[in-house]
Amino acid sequence: MYRNNWFGGYGWTFYPVKIEIADNCPACGAKRGEPHPRSYCEDGEWYSVDNWENPCGHIDSYQMAYREHLRLKEAKGEDTTVTPFFR
Repeated sequence: MYRNNWFGGYGWTFYPVKIEIADNCPACGAKRGEPHPRSYCEDGEWYSVDNWENPCGHIDSYQMAYREHLRLKEAKGEDTTVTPFFR
């Protein structure tokens, strides 16, 4: 997805990626809620992302989930070099 700055915006770019996170809440260890797809419209383009509600009440932001994904990859000894996701 790309947001341009034609109309006075600040311009930013991020690239959708598939991530893997644990089944348990990182805050308390309880089971996370079941993911379900949700569609979002951004600049006339439709995208689908997974959303879930944790039964324990803790909230997972996309940034937190992405950081968890990187930590899990690092723990497995996998390369964590990625295209910039958040700017």
